[in-house]
Amino acid sequence: MRIEVAIDKRCARLLVEDDSVVLHLYPAANVAYLTYSEAQYSIVYSQRIILYVFRLLNANRSNKKMLVLPVFVTLLCLVYISCSSLLSKACFQYLVQCRRLSSAIRERFLAYRYLFNGTSIIEDKYRKSAHEPFKIMTPEGKITMITSQRHIRELDKAPRHVLSLHAVAKKPKYTMHGFEWKDQRGIEGTGFVRALRSLLTTRLPQLIPSLKGGVQDQVATEISNEKVLKNGWRRVPLFAASKRMITRLNCLVFFPRELSEDPSFVKAALEFPEDVYLAAETIRILPRNIAPFIAKLLTHNHRSTSVMYEYLSPLVKQRMENAATGSGDYNGIQADDCVQWLIDTIPKSEVWSVDRLVGEIMAIWYGSLHTLAIATTYALVDLYSHPEYLASLKAEVDGPLFARFETTATGLPELDSFLKESARLSAFESTGIRRHALEEFKFSDGLRIPKGTEVSVPYRTMMRDDEYFYNALTFDGRRFLKNVTGPESVEKDSSMLSEPSDSWLVWGAGRISCPGRFYAVVVLKLVLSQILTGYECELEEIKGSRSVQWRTALIPKASITLRMRPRAKD
Repeated sequence: MRIEVAIDKRCARLLVEDDSVVLHLYPAANVAYLTYSEAQYSIVYSQRIILYVFRLLNANRSNKKMLVLPVFVTLLCLVYISCSSLLSKACFQYLVQCRRLSSAIRERFLAYRYLFNGTSIIEDKYRKSAHEPFKIMTPEGKITMITSQRHIRELDKAPRHVLSLHAVAKKPKYTMHGFEWKDQRGIEGTGFVRALRSLLTTRLPQLIPSLKGGVQDQVATEISNEKVLKNGWRRVPLFAASKRMITRLNCLVFFPRELSEDPSFVKAALEFPEDVYLAAETIRILPRNIAPFIAKLLTHNHRSTSVMYEYLSPLVKQRMENAATGSGDYNGIQADDCVQWLIDTIPKSEVWSVDRLVGEIMAIWYGSLHTLAIATTYALVDLYSHPEYLASLKAEVDGPLFARFETTATGLPELDSFLKESARLSAFESTGIRRHALEEFKFSDGLRIPKGTEVSVPYRTMMRDDEYFYNALTFDGRRFLKNVTGPESVEKDSSMLSEPSDSWLVWGAGRISCPGRFYAVVVLKLVLSQILTGYECELEEIKGSRSVQWRTALIPKASITLRMRPRAKD
């Protein structure tokens, strides 16, 4: 085969003589002409490919080895032409010349690429944006990303009937026993916020003893379930263990003892968030006419959802009847759990059905479990990836500050700082403060969010930017300790993990920040403190990335393993 290349300012010609093929590349016109067996076909490529091949040919005309790519492109064209023999020439020419079809295919490819590389796409766009708004293509449409403090403040102040938080995730119709949120939520949606932010937070000191005991028992159970290795080590799959741990602790807070100690209910509660997530993603991706069937198949006919509903429905019904008669008793015991707090905070002007309240409970459960389990996993990975902090952190939780934490649910400043740094560098969600436009919204500078699209903040990438945090890509477990020496930066304004700020958007911003954040911080501190004081641990080497990307989430790999053994008593 003889290969000949001819190049001028406008065109590159690649001749493969034996096959009577000539490929003409015109970068400026974004077109390639292929001459084959005396027939000419016009192929519309993306400009990036045309320019790349053109420059490659221009730079390597004397180097035949570097011509592999253009030859491969030519052969691809030949195969494509051969396979199109069943089509008429007119039909084939029409298809390959149709720019709209090419553009649509490319857009769909980029949209579905987002499913598996969402975080990477956002990071790349952010670096190129120079802190200006940018758009991300997803299978459902475009999301506008904003990063300026002015835009974030305006987003927070936008009317709820225009930019809605709940409309972002309003379609659990086939995933949570038919429960469906409204696009807008006003006074009727404030009950669960008060239940978590006020009632749960004020009870944290009373809950800490049972939560601490739950951590100790669950860690011992996880270790005892694994085989004993040399020197007493046991290999614990970290993410799976964290999910079981958080399920147990959340059950202690959410439900009465007879449910939190029922193996069938606990198993369903553990599986429920993953089943809902799997079903929801199936429904979002697949055509509507088959999505419900596939979702049922993947979740065993929503088995975990049905089990939770069957347990919760009679409980909620009896509790609501007791509330109507002025009695807070349940089986002779004064009810004091999340179920009861939600009942007690139902707006007086609203009439909620049993199904409605069960739906709210299951929705809150879904949000409270998987996020906290992932945060726990990454916190432990960071802890044992940076052993230089182990001694000082253990000294803090072994000292008098832990007693203060147990009585106030606050304190342990070094552990707090370490967890905050873990949340900053190991944020498992790339975006936050996400809103769906029920109507077109216009920012003060003219930026428009069209109706039916979404707007969000890429806070994970922002927290890894030197403009917001000094030496941002370096893990510094004491970064948020007050009165530390070092370069001044915005993170010195606050050291508490639970406090949202303009530069700390993990919990949201302004009017809508996570109501359960105080509980989450207490759980994280309890888990790390009990493992620090009770066990020796080593993180096994993680090969490659420690996470799997799905949309904007970074989910820990199931293969992450922590070797554990009881600490020798002094």
